[in-house]
Amino acid sequence: MKKILIALIVLGLIAVGVTISNADSTRTINHNFRAITSNITPPTELTLLNGATIYRITGVATGANSVFGIYDSATRVGAGDSNCAIEGGEATSGDALPVYYFGEDGLTLSNGVVVVTNNCTIVIEYL
Repeated sequence: MKKILIALIVLGLIAVGVTISNADSTRTINHNFRAITSNITPPTELTLLNGATIYRITGVATGANSVFGIYDSATRVGAGDSNCAIEGGEATSGDALPVYYFGEDGLTLSNGVVVVTNNCTIVIEYL
């Protein structure tokens, strides 16, 4: 009887140890979302953060020939062709922009995030 009781205690301790060691895999990190809208020309410019990891971009065209660009830069002045992280657009007003999904690792922009939009609304999921 003692051996069965000791075996049950040992199995219980192993079960507790396994539960504690797997705690990180069950936790979730809440991502932030930011919607940027531009219905006018010239484009709306926004410096979002000093640096971020972008996981997903969705949006809709609010006017004809809508475009957006996201740059790895700390300021709009520094944003250019050499540090353009992602750009996209849609020709027809009211159509959805393609969904840009960057996987579990995301798209890391370490210098900063500058968003430039024209005739569209985009939603950025970031951390």
